[in-house]
Amino acid sequence: MTCHRLIAILGFSMLSYSGKSQHWLGLSSSNYAGTNALYLNPAHAADSRFKTYVNLVGNDFFIINNYLSYDAPYSFLGLITNTVSKKYRSERGLILWKDSYYAEKLNGKPKHLHTGGDLRGPSIQYAFNQNRMAIALTTRGRYLASLTNVTEPLARLIRYGTDPKELQNVPFTGQQATLSTNGLVELGATFGMVLADNQEDFWKIGVTVKRLVGVYNLHAQIQNADYSVLVETINPEREFIFTNQLQGTYGYATEEAFSQFKPTPQWLFGKQSAGGGWGLDVGVVYEYRPEVYKFRRGGHQPDPNQNKYKFRLSAAITDIGAVKYRNLNYVREFDVNKDNNSPVRFSYLLFNNIGLFNAVGAVNKTLEVSPDENARPFTVGLPTSANVSVDYQHKKNWYLNALWVQGLGGRKAFDIKPQSVLAVTPRYETRWLEVATPLALLDNYSKLSIGLAARLGPIVIGTDHLGGIINLGNPRGLDFYFALYAPFFHRKPQDPNKCWVQPYEKPAKRRR
Repeated sequence: MTCHRLIAILGFSMLSYSGKSQHWLGLSSSNYAGTNALYLNPAHAADSRFKTYVNLVGNDFFIINNYLSYDAPYSFLGLITNTVSKKYRSERGLILWKDSYYAEKLNGKPKHLHTGGDLRGPSIQYAFNQNRMAIALTTRGRYLASLTNVTEPLARLIRYGTDPKELQNVPFTGQQATLSTNGLVELGATFGMVLADNQEDFWKIGVTVKRLVGVYNLHAQIQNADYSVLVETINPEREFIFTNQLQGTYGYATEEAFSQFKPTPQWLFGKQSAGGGWGLDVGVVYEYRPEVYKFRRGGHQPDPNQNKYKFRLSAAITDIGAVKYRNLNYVREFDVNKDNNSPVRFSYLLFNNIGLFNAVGAVNKTLEVSPDENARPFTVGLPTSANVSVDYQHKKNWYLNALWVQGLGGRKAFDIKPQSVLAVTPRYETRWLEVATPLALLDNYSKLSIGLAARLGPIVIGTDHLGGIINLGNPRGLDFYFALYAPFFHRKPQDPNKCWVQPYEKPAKRRR
């Protein structure tokens, strides 16, 4: 038995579902994305192709890292659909898994892992004032985590646990790592409007104000650690981690902050939750419409169901703001400073077969700290980003989009880290059918990937990292998303030049 359970809890807590949400590259720039486009630029609310758009549910999940690659003989798609060949199954029909199916990249450089989810709940967008204005109300759950600046020996300890002989009885010095996990509830209100309509030149702006509620947080920063993996004398099947130098900070929201959460006004807008805050998205869109006259019925009111631009430029700054964990009933934070005079032993007996919240208690006991004496507020910044895109209509229904997302936030250790992305996405787009194939540089421009997304009626399904789904090129990540929505389109405008017909009049009676 080993301390692998301890390492997994300390290093990858919440990482099975959680950094920054991905960008839905195959959908977010579509003219039929509805509320899903607002997370990229709130100005897309105005002059929408929908009179009313109702998002029923949507979700995405992604994971990406620069340390381990997927090297199994079957794809992740085969794994989740249980279609793996019999060749890779046991006699009982169970899918076989080996540690060798993860390949390491050892280059002495710091490692990172980001993984995230974005649950897009019931939301509605409504257009009015002849489609020149729109409002939207959105709900969202974001489960976010990142493990960054991890020194390579510590990354290997997280990966393998304490079993490997090459990791035992060796002093590792100057080790570092930063962990930040968050679970947030987000309520958004968006307003978009047409700013100017000068025939060929068309401008619109938008803003989203977001209420943020912190449901869960766990963060830790190891600034400097010296440790060794040692074998117990009495039971050589067990190991422990001996640390004679440990400086850092860690904090969390207690289990009650999660278990007692209620979607009441006091929790959502008051002070009963562990943390709360406000966020802001602002955006502007310019469209060049050289043939706008073709879309005006009778030379007057434009048809709101038609895309009118030759190219569209959009720019936005999203996720301005922070979540402040101030409810001292639920939040704790500790400074750690251990040295040779106060070494620490992370024991198998404390950490074997326990859950996440119990593990936090085990860490507190190991470090000899009292949670009640360390009620201390902390702040987590949002993943602020600048989003710039160009959308070009090649010909009817065929478009080419270029998107640049540059992270601006995440500068402090425990902030949610933004993902910088550069993508080019060709797409075929109609009212009820859409197919897009994004080609992108993900993970802060470090990894090339190809995606695939489709919209068929009210259903959207896609991935920004197709290689991770079908096991193409030993991927170091994967991503997929889906959405279900209800569209309500505009009525066609009335033609003011219809032929005038004289009203029927009953003929007068003849005189005899």
